[in-house]
Amino acid sequence: MINRKLNLSKLLGKRHSSFLFGPRGVGKTVLSSNFIKKQQGSLTINLLSHELYARYLQEPGLFRNEVENKIRRAKHLCVFIDEIQKMPSLLDEVHYLIETYKNKIQFLMTGSSARKLKREGTNLLAGRAWNLKLHPLSTIEMKLDLNKTLQIGSLPAIYLANEDNKVKFRFLKAYVENYIKEEILQEAIVRRADRFIRFLDVAGQMNSETINFTQVGKDAGVSTKTAQEYYSILEDTLLVHRLDGWSYSVRKQIRQGPKYYFFDCGIINTIRGELESKIKPGTFRYGRLFESFIIQECFRYNDYKEKNYKFSYWRTNTGLEVYLIIKKSVSKKPIAIEIKSKPNPTMKDLRALTSFASENDVAKLLCLCTTPRSYKVENIEILPWLEGIRSIFK
Repeated sequence: MINRKLNLSKLLGKRHSSFLFGPRGVGKTVLSSNFIKKQQGSLTINLLSHELYARYLQEPGLFRNEVENKIRRAKHLCVFIDEIQKMPSLLDEVHYLIETYKNKIQFLMTGSSARKLKREGTNLLAGRAWNLKLHPLSTIEMKLDLNKTLQIGSLPAIYLANEDNKVKFRFLKAYVENYIKEEILQEAIVRRADRFIRFLDVAGQMNSETINFTQVGKDAGVSTKTAQEYYSILEDTLLVHRLDGWSYSVRKQIRQGPKYYFFDCGIINTIRGELESKIKPGTFRYGRLFESFIIQECFRYNDYKEKNYKFSYWRTNTGLEVYLIIKKSVSKKPIAIEIKSKPNPTMKDLRALTSFASENDVAKLLCLCTTPRSYKVENIEILPWLEGIRSIFK
């Protein structure tokens, strides 16, 4: 059993309520269930149960009655609601119960999207519940085999399964078919299945690329506005991470097209139709997957370490690009990070860093790569990728 970085018992104790957001399949239900088992008084409500979901729709007051009936017989009650976004109206009841019973009750609510909650005007309890995020398995939790992770990703049920790759490939294909395509449609987030599926194929091909929404719309057969909306859906359902272009000026940041990275390399390979094509170090594809993985890990560390660092990228009109700029705070100089999958990057590989440093006052210039040991080239630190990530978020 893997000890996840999020220790709910330590974070929440018996007082705090929380949302736990994350894509499907990252282990939210398992983590929450283990936390609930340790509570003296608990109530579990699984909104994936069609029967229970229908009962609450038919009898709006039933949820409150069940919770109050339970709390009368307990010194303290922990209520676990799985997939809260399926019934946003319950949050009004949760709000009432927290206000009424104070420290005698706490809620743990999981969700794979805050979009429906926001769309229906829910205020996410106005600070009465914390927001926690759970990701696929990360190097902050366990040692990950790099090539394996670039091939199949690190969703726990897939990465840890004692099965051959063919079975894992089937799981990943089912994930894309059953969740990313069908469930988003079932939630009525999008109306035209054919358009969204075409868009998803294009989004997979554009993973890690600077996005021109008009061009993506043309390729997917949708309008520019619809392409922007579809990317917003992928963000809100936690399927992609977004990087905006770097600039001290917020207005200039907005003018530059964003980049999107899917949250897991196995998902990237599946959407692109490359899952069963073995990755090979030294190839263009390997380099792009390595870049995506490092970006994913930075987002994971940022959430788990609660750093709240701001991420962006930098690109010139001539094509020079720094893959990641990290701003730790308004008052601190940015860290510029090049990502290379090779073990021995040269100064030619690092031209973008020196170009960025010539225009911006930076704290550090780093290159995260597959070198076995760290060294320095002029003022650029060349670091083994894991050592580099840990040093940034220490």
